[in-house]
Amino acid sequence: MIQINPVFFTLGPVCIRWYGLMAALGLVAAYIVLLKRTKKYSFTSNDVSDMIFWIVLAGFLGARLLYVIRYWNDIFRNDLLEIFRVYNGGLVFLGGLGLSILAGLVLARIRKWNLGTMTDFIAPSLPIGHAFGRMGCLLNGCCYGFHYEGPLSFKYEYSLYPSFPLQGVAFLVNIGLGALILYLESKKKFNNRRFLLYMLLYSVLRFVLEFGRGDYPKEQLLWGMTPAQITCLWLLPLTIIIWLGLNYLWKTKKSK
Repeated sequence: MIQINPVFFTLGPVCIRWYGLMAALGLVAAYIVLLKRTKKYSFTSNDVSDMIFWIVLAGFLGARLLYVIRYWNDIFRNDLLEIFRVYNGGLVFLGGLGLSILAGLVLARIRKWNLGTMTDFIAPSLPIGHAFGRMGCLLNGCCYGFHYEGPLSFKYEYSLYPSFPLQGVAFLVNIGLGALILYLESKKKFNNRRFLLYMLLYSVLRFVLEFGRGDYPKEQLLWGMTPAQITCLWLLPLTIIIWLGLNYLWKTKKSK
């Protein structure tokens, strides 16, 4: 059984947690993935910097906002300052994904970038950056798995029992998704649809992984499903509809 201190180090009043450190590393990894592929997509390093700034900013705000909404009564209702204590953890990836997509659409519109090209460019950096965030969850002690006392089980000081390292599995899943998208890119497959492919695969895989969660009390489940699974139930069909709609538009355009 492995016991982890969520604090990386302290220096006087400054407390650096593993969660924040891994989130920063995820941002750096996403930036490198984008920067290494600029010539292939005819973007510049300045374009990448703008994408990272606006999309990450929107993603951070969306991820925090959904977390605050979800846990308003449990955490934030009686302590509004806790909203700003992000170093304690508390980001919901699906909330960040939604707002970052909106920011990307606005940015593409302003800069007059081809939307399909931009989304293909960004697609692999999302799961790779997210992977580091999941490793942060593992070290922070949030989003843990079901009761498990076998090899590689984790015990957190506030949990009653050891748990399965579900966050580690999510880390590997996201790395695999990023590698798959980069492979498809090298083979020039699913052009202008690789972001949608990522959304499809992520929705399915996230829905399945959520069955292993052990940190949700029964009263927070809806029909036995976690909030993330409920989100995936509408996100998946929405992505399929967008995919089919784009295919129809492209075929209609070609026929004309």
